[in-house]
Amino acid sequence: MNRGTTTSRPLKRLFRAVCAVLAFTLATFAANHAKAQAVAATGTSQAIVVAPLSLVANQAMNFGRIAPSAAGGTVVLNPDTLVCTTTGTIVRVGACQPAEFSGMGVRRMRVRITLPTTITLNRVGGGAAMTVNNITLDPTPDLVPIGNGNNRRWEIQPNDGIFDFRVGGTLNVGANQLGGVYNGTFVVTVQYQ
Repeated sequence: MNRGTTTSRPLKRLFRAVCAVLAFTLATFAANHAKAQAVAATGTSQAIVVAPLSLVANQAMNFGRIAPSAAGGTVVLNPDTLVCTTTGTIVRVGACQPAEFSGMGVRRMRVRITLPTTITLNRVGGGAAMTVNNITLDPTPDLVPIGNGNNRRWEIQPNDGIFDFRVGGTLNVGANQLGGVYNGTFVVTVQYQ
């Protein structure tokens, strides 16, 4: 029996050594597979630089998505409240945003803003058009009105001379208006005085 006891000690030591090597190998293997992984995503950024005595278009006018009806109707975009309302039996969903512009003069400088009387939106691919009329301006809070009617001018209020204003209007949707994307451009003029 003495002999059996002597043999089991080296076997226990050998077993412990094999277990230690096996544990070290497994730990190394597991560590290799648990390396940190890097992932990437692309972000966007934007800056608007307004040069002195200039005008920059910041945001496009957007009436959203419209489901026409047999009777047609209108979508009225209020540039002050940023709300679109409809008339007739059409349905409108999605974005409702006025066009937005920025200019730069100096505090208390006067400007005259000229808006178009109508804007034509043409269907991409052709075949149909819609018009925007009753075009309105929201100059608050950067511009204060001086005068009225056709001779209206505005006075720049911010100390840095940078001012923003928004433009809205009424989109006229025809009866059974042809589906598709409609785009148009328009010119806004600011005369610095």
